[in-house]
Amino acid sequence: MEIIIPENWSEVSLEQYLKFYKSIRPYENTKDYEKKILENSIYHFCGISADVYKSLPEKVFTDLSTSILELIKKSSKEKLVLSFELFGQKYGFISSFDDITYGEYVDLITYSKDTWNNIALIMAILYRPITEEKGDKYNIEFYNGTNNNQVDLFNKKLTMDIVFGGLSFFFNLQLDLVTDILNFSMKNLQKISQDPKHTKLLHILQKNGTSIAQLQSLQTIIH
Repeated sequence: MEIIIPENWSEVSLEQYLKFYKSIRPYENTKDYEKKILENSIYHFCGISADVYKSLPEKVFTDLSTSILELIKKSSKEKLVLSFELFGQKYGFISSFDDITYGEYVDLITYSKDTWNNIALIMAILYRPITEEKGDKYNIEFYNGTNNNQVDLFNKKLTMDIVFGGLSFFFNLQLDLVTDILNFSMKNLQKISQDPKHTKLLHILQKNGTSIAQLQSLQTIIH
């Protein structure tokens, strides 16, 4: 029997991953969760069903499990893929988040509330057809809302190295923004707390859940 084990996320499609993800959701917060992650990843990424892998020699199963666990660990280390090609069309990552449109931003935030059910939609915003290239610089298609053909294509053919890298960059960017806002808020709150003229304002802020201790607690939670 030949067993093909993916060594990198570039060998796993988004379609495969979503089937795996949906198969383990019912086991979240149960004692079998980690076991189901391993079993279902072996099934969805290697194509080996439960009745087959249960009959494998112990050493073979151990080696298989080790390889799959190594693959899972790599998901958090995937780097941003700036551009890629699918069926002759090049796609590029949003080149500047400083110039992001309101429509792009609102849709990204909205879809991110349920990331994995909307992942192809998110990726179709982050990566759009390249319209012009000059060296390592490029322009991408203007965002006019969801491109259903692109979403369908991404759902079936996008690979997980691109997905993990793009999501990691986007969420870290959001995290940096929230952290900057918190730091700014803490500095201003410290100034207010040291000025006797702002005693009443400080009391109102604390009553509404805005104190230095609460902001520090929020920072800890985010980290």
